[in-house]
Amino acid sequence: MYKYSFLLIAHILFWSIYAAFEHISHLIYGENHWQGSLFASLFIMVSTALLALLFKFVENKSAIFKYPLLLFTGLLVLVVWHNLTSVLHLHVTLNELLQAPLSAWLSGSSYRVLLIISWAGLFASAYTYLEKEVQEREVSKAKNAMKEAQLQQLMTQLNPHFLFNVLNSIDVAILEKETEVAHQMVVRLSQLLRSTLEHKFTNKVQLKQEIKLLNHFVEIEQQRFKQNIRFNYQIQPEALVAFLPPLILQPLMENAIKFSWHLEIDCHIDLVASIKNSQLNIQISNRFNEKQLLNNAGTKTGLENVKSRLQLLYGGEAVLTIKKHTNYFTVELLIPLEVAA
Repeated sequence: MYKYSFLLIAHILFWSIYAAFEHISHLIYGENHWQGSLFASLFIMVSTALLALLFKFVENKSAIFKYPLLLFTGLLVLVVWHNLTSVLHLHVTLNELLQAPLSAWLSGSSYRVLLIISWAGLFASAYTYLEKEVQEREVSKAKNAMKEAQLQQLMTQLNPHFLFNVLNSIDVAILEKETEVAHQMVVRLSQLLRSTLEHKFTNKVQLKQEIKLLNHFVEIEQQRFKQNIRFNYQIQPEALVAFLPPLILQPLMENAIKFSWHLEIDCHIDLVASIKNSQLNIQISNRFNEKQLLNNAGTKTGLENVKSRLQLLYGGEAVLTIKKHTNYFTVELLIPLEVAA
């Protein structure tokens, strides 16, 4: 009982109301035995609190031991309480009570039996409900911890190929004595990596922040491919404040660059973002060469990573689809709309 303050307050309130009605009923019959009402109520309040503690103590014991013990203890409390009340209200003396037959000890106790049963029912129901809530919170906390661990595991898979390629490009730039190019790539790489450390994958960012993160990546890729890639953003102003998981677009953009950088004249990538039907709609499109596609199928790790993150964060409410037309790829991302209040 003491584990839950609400339950303790309800317990005290229940027996306080009983004490008030007990005293009022005696006043109606011309008996001002306030001491009897007070002490009898204090006794049953403390006794049932001890019963509650006993219930908690034997909660995980076997039913064949638990229920007989609780029933016997409850009956003992009832008998003592009923007869103590009679003595305190001067309905019988202690000597008369001790000389009376055992059957007389329970005479007229029916309404007190109902009170004990009512208290026990209310207590057991409230306690079970509160315990269930605690267990559900613990389960939810465990699920969230597991989800965060899965998301962090996905984070470690996010950029290995990209990082490997960038380091190779920096190495080439150094060997060719293009120190400024190498310097700019290192600076942008450090900005991108710093950004990934600043965001937990369980948090979300606005699209305008995501685009800022994406630009670090895009600028590195432009340095790698000698500015041959052109990026075209068409973003609806309302979409800029919509929330999405951080760095969710980077694998999609990396995929688009991977299959289009060699096109030279026709190497352009379009990113279109808008709000449609209470969803954030993002499309990334790029041209590709069919022969190059066959030679560079890839592992699809980036796309699977994105799908896994969406499933963990949104369930089935977020959708990633890939549309392939003649020499044209479009990746469409649909995310439930979330904006700042």
